[in-house]
This record gives sequence, C-alpha cells and structure tokens, in this order.
Amino acid sequence: MTPHFIAEALSRKLGERVSVRDIGMLYAEATPFGPSSRKQRQADCLAGGVTALVSGDLSANPQMVESDVSTDSWNDSMVTWLVNPVPIPRLATEERPVTASNVDAIRETTAMFAKLDYRFGGGHARSTVVQYIAMEVEPLLKHVRPDTALGKRFLSETAAMLRLAAWMAYDTGLHGLAQRYMTKALRLAREADNRMLGGRILAGMSHQANYLGHYGMAVNLARAATMGAQGAATPTAMALFSAMEARALASQGDEAACSRALGEAERWFERRTPEDDPVWLRYFDEAELAAEFAHCFRDLGHHHRAANRVLESVELSESLYVRSLSFVRTILATSHVAGGELEHGLAVAREVVTTVADLRSARTRRYVRDFVKQLTRFGNDPRVREFQTFTETRLARARSEAR
Repeated sequence: MTPHFIAEALSRKLGERVSVRDIGMLYAEATPFGPSSRKQRQADCLAGGVTALVSGDLSANPQMVESDVSTDSWNDSMVTWLVNPVPIPRLATEERPVTASNVDAIRETTAMFAKLDYRFGGGHARSTVVQYIAMEVEPLLKHVRPDTALGKRFLSETAAMLRLAAWMAYDTGLHGLAQRYMTKALRLAREADNRMLGGRILAGMSHQANYLGHYGMAVNLARAATMGAQGAATPTAMALFSAMEARALASQGDEAACSRALGEAERWFERRTPEDDPVWLRYFDEAELAAEFAHCFRDLGHHHRAANRVLESVELSESLYVRSLSFVRTILATSHVAGGELEHGLAVAREVVTTVADLRSARTRRYVRDFVKQLTRFGNDPRVREFQTFTETRLARARSEAR
C-alpha cells in the first residue's frame, strides 16, 4: 500500500482531507519500506524483501546493520495494518510443495532459539537464526500459496521467526535492523491474515519505541495492536497489548491512563486459557505481567509498589528467563536505593552485574548503566565507588572475553 493510498483511505474514513504529510510519510516510495510497483510489492511481502534483508545482515552491510530507526516506518506499519487489514490477492506462485513438516520445523526451531534468547541474550544465537532463515526458510517463500491453509501456517511461522530475529537485534542494540525485521514480520503476518501475531509484532514495535524514548509512538503502536487484533486474539495477547500501552503511558508520566491500561491488562489476563495460546506467546505468564507492573511503577516513581511486583515476578518466574530476571532485579535495586536502603540496593545490583556480564544483551547493560547514574547523588561514598569499580571491571572483562 502506498502512502498516497493510505492518506486517501484515511480521508474517507475520517471524513476530512488527510495528506501524506499529515501521516508522517513524506518519504513515500523512496525508502526500502515502500516499493514502487505491484510486482515489487508482491516480492517484498514474500521472498524478495526477506532475501535482501537477511543477505544484507549476513554480509554486515553497514547500511542495513548500522541503520537507525525510522518513525515513518512505524507510522507506515501501523496505518497499513489498521486501514487495510485484508491481505492483497496474490498471483499463483511456482509450484513446489511446502509441507506440514516444513511448518513444524520452523515453529520448533523458533521455540528453541527463543529459549536461548531468554537464557543468554539476543547476541548469543542471533547470527545463527539469520543463517537458518537464509538457508531453510527464505528459499521456500517464493513457493508458498498464501490462499491455502498450509500456506498461511507457513507464513505465520516465518513471521514469528522474523519477529524473534528482530527481538534479538533489538536486544543487541541494532535498532534499525530490528525495525526492518519487525516490518517484514508484520507484512508476512498480514499475508497470513494472522491478526493476533500482527498485534504481537506491533506490541514489539511499541516496546522498542518506548525503550528509545518515542513514548507517544509507543502508545499508538500498542493501541494499534489492540485495535487490529480485537476479536482475533486470545485474552493473553490482549493483556500483553494493554501492558505495552501501560508501559508507554508510564514513560509519559500519565498515571491515570497507565492505571486504566494496567487494569485492562489484568482483566484480560484473568480470562486467559494458556493452552489456547500459540507457542510464541506462552512466555507471557504471571511473572511477566508482574514485571510489566514493576516497570510501570518504577517509571511513575512508586518504588515500594515496584519492589513488591518485582518480588512477585521473581517468585513466579522460571529460571530460564535470566534476562527478564536481570531487568526486574535491577528495578528492585533501584527501589531499595530510592527507599534509603543503599547497601541493600548495591548488594542486589552486584548480583545483577555478575549475571549481566555473562549475557549477550545490550539492554541489560543499559539497565545497569542507568542504575549507576542514579548513584551520582551519593558523591564519593566509598560503598558506591567500590560498586562502580566492580561493575566497570566485571563488564569490561566480559567484553574482552567475548571478542
């Protein structure tokens, strides 16, 4: 869908003139996110765009790997998803049967790599995931029939794997690359007419936008996830979308709206039936919801409430989720320091640093850096100086060992 078509569709929907400039898409077809012809659009939504993306990633093309995020791309993804949710009819593709075994293999491989991501961080197996996509998945895309049930399943599982590749890139600090993977994943989810998975991808975009400080965009992306998946997603997914909205609202300091979104997340979560959730959503359990609450309360300055939610999350969490536990334990350390318990906070943070040093995760290191910055108000307190020295030494040694 071109930006001009989107603007025209929105104009009809809203009853007033909406220009390309109004929706932040002046770049039109000039960027990699907006191919210029029908033939290109078809290729980009299926094999063509994925081929270019993974080949650029594997060859370490700096224009691909070192690219920045584009707010225009988030707008494009969000508006296209909401305005034109029905997949574009595709021409018949070259015949080469895609089997149920192919679909199962992608699903199981994604689940396996997701566990490595949780345990060791996005940088641990990211290149292997991309190689798997290039060798085992991308060659089959040109043979998929999106108008068949099996074709839709194949596209859904491929989209889920691309979403994981995006998340790994995001976790390692490759934000523009992560956005490109998420954009491709969303297009495949659309081809598969998988509204719930599309919502999950938009929620991931919201998470990244919030992390990078684009709070208003993060709110809109989370709401787009909810709107687009209404009636097609499980209660667990809807709870996740509301939690992402709450996170972004907390970042904006809008406590009333954040509380409403958290309440909505809780109400959806109470209705969940875990066995109805797809494999890629089963991580979002009681521990994960408590962690989302903890993040919100931290950002709103309610440190005691944040600490209580962290303790709940830690108690309920499986040991597999090492990275998530590092995030919430950093919040716990922050809460202790904010509550006047400096030594307790430093003790918790020291344990976090020991764990983070072994993770291939830029996000966990940023959490540690942000915690260290909060200690500047203690001046030359020897306890703080000792912790800072320990942190710098431990993380530097880990970086050296990783080379």
